[in-house]
Amino acid sequence: MMQIHKPQGYPIASPAESRVKSNDATGYRLSEKELDKLSGKEAKQAAEKAASSDLPEHIAKMIEQLEQLKQQLELQKQQLLKLKALDNQQDEAVKAQIKMQTDMVSSIQNQMITLAKAISDAMKEAGITDPGALISAMV
Repeated sequence: MMQIHKPQGYPIASPAESRVKSNDATGYRLSEKELDKLSGKEAKQAAEKAASSDLPEHIAKMIEQLEQLKQQLELQKQQLLKLKALDNQQDEAVKAQIKMQTDMVSSIQNQMITLAKAISDAMKEAGITDPGALISAMV
């Protein structure tokens, strides 16, 4: 029986696996987990999880809420920029939309400030003197 040797460093895959992984020119397609690992996303998530595990659960949840608000704020700011880029700025409907969007951005910013203060107070009550967790959530 003849043995076929593959060059070192190449994964040995069954024909079924080869068909699944050879969707592009390189012959190998990275999984989502592999892409996250290469992009550093996986390490960032692990570091955030480790940092939040040192915190009491209610503070960690508040920090998660702050991060969600931050994402919402970015989306609302992008929407506001799109509205401001419209050519028909004199149209009353566009003006109303811009005002509503501006109010939404302001509201989210106020929520973030209030939540950041609540997190700070909760950290003081819990005896946590390291402000790094709060700062990293806000950045």
